[in-house]
Order: sequence, then structure tokens, then C-alpha cells
Amino acid sequence: METNQHLRQRGEQKIGEILGQTAADVENSLGELAPALATYVLETIYGQIYQSPTLDSRTRQIVTVASLATLGTAGPQLRTHIGGALKCGVTREELVEIMVQLVPYAGVATAINGVAACRDVFAKLDRHPDA
Repeated sequence: METNQHLRQRGEQKIGEILGQTAADVENSLGELAPALATYVLETIYGQIYQSPTLDSRTRQIVTVASLATLGTAGPQLRTHIGGALKCGVTREELVEIMVQLVPYAGVATAINGVAACRDVFAKLDRHPDA
């Protein structure tokens, strides 16, 4: 797949800012099996969508966390973005309240699973604050 260096550079910067990940992290995770998906994540999601000034990074992470929790099938991504939300200034209390807010719209099980994901991320950060 052909890449766009400008979008890739913007995406690398943004994914580092929000998730603390590098392009190498994304490529190591996806690249060998799905290099086009790694390119899409870096260039389209973080190089274009996350670049819009309409929403700030904090708001984007709130939306992303709520969406991933609602899916119910994206546990690893939810945990990653809970960490990203914390990095963008969302508090632990706000993250738990986001999960509670999901109850009337996505169900109790979704909220319970979301709180469990929060607990996992918080515990990891408490054990390794520099992670």
C-alpha cells in the first residue's frame, strides 16, 4: 500500500500525544499481518480524523471510550483508549461516570464491563505510574 508521508508524520505525532504509542508500536501490532490496516490507523485515523480542530483530544477520547465500551467486543482497544483519555485529562471519576451513563442506552453489562476495564487500567497505572 502506498503511503502519504505528510499524513503519516501527522498521525505518528498524534498517536504519540494521545496514546503514547509510536508508529513502530502500531506496525509491530498489525504490520506483519495487516500492513494496510497499520497504514490506515496512522494516516487516516490519526493523520486526518484526529487532526480536525472541531473536537479537542479530550473530547475525542471521551467519545472513543464510550463507543468502544458500547461495542462490547473491543476490550484491548477500550483499555488503550482509557489510558489515552487519562493522558488527555479525563479523570478516573469521569471515566467511571461515562460507564454509568451507558446503562440506560447500552445496558448494565456494558457498564460493568467498562468499569472492569477502568479498574484494570487504573491498577496498571498505580503499579507502573510511568507506563
